[in-house]
Amino acid sequence: MRWELWEPWYLRIAGRLGLDRGEDERAARLLSEAFPPPRLEELAERVRGRECVVLGAGPSLEEDLLRLRRSGRLDSTLLSADGATSAVMGFRTPEVVVTDLDGKVEDQEEAWRRGAWLVVHVHGDNWRVVREFLERRRGYERLLGTTQVKPVGRLLNFGGFTDGDRAAFLAWELGASRIYLAGMDLGEEVGRYSGKKGGERKREKLRICGELLSWLAGELGAPLFNLTSGGVEIPGVPRMRI
Repeated sequence: MRWELWEPWYLRIAGRLGLDRGEDERAARLLSEAFPPPRLEELAERVRGRECVVLGAGPSLEEDLLRLRRSGRLDSTLLSADGATSAVMGFRTPEVVVTDLDGKVEDQEEAWRRGAWLVVHVHGDNWRVVREFLERRRGYERLLGTTQVKPVGRLLNFGGFTDGDRAAFLAWELGASRIYLAGMDLGEEVGRYSGKKGGERKREKLRICGELLSWLAGELGAPLFNLTSGGVEIPGVPRMRI
């Protein structure tokens, strides 16, 4: 993602949510060299040219996983968003976990032990948590760091803001042939696997997620399809039945 494309979105999101750009940039600088060198090509090999399913932590997640298993779509490349990983691991190990360490981290680490990549996001509110995570896990392979401000050091920016839409942006940037969304309700109800429960701020983040996915599918041309069994429509992202 070119920074000049993402920066206007970041600035609008920061204004809506009251984010401190200085703190996001400070967090990125502090942890810019704490991650291992990004082995992006190895990660891309799991995604490029493949059909991918991005699994969010919405209320439909468990039903969607059952439907995906019945339809055989669980054989696709799976990218789980943070807390959704706890449910996904009941079915199989995802190829990629996209997280800001807000959910049940032990389940995400178990996914890593079973071969998943961890794509860990750094921002102004979580840099201490990420730093402690990295200090306890020196030498981790299959670990990539991301930021929501201008990339610095070993941190990359693929676009996206919430864990779910960041996973979709990641899949697109790494060359997925199709990207299916599941567990991405984006409505008023918050799923039980979501890291933070309820509140207007959470609902605003879900609205932002939908807007970003619409941009990804529309202006950026990503092949997005929504398999979520419930929730709201995402403009520009066709709904498909599993």
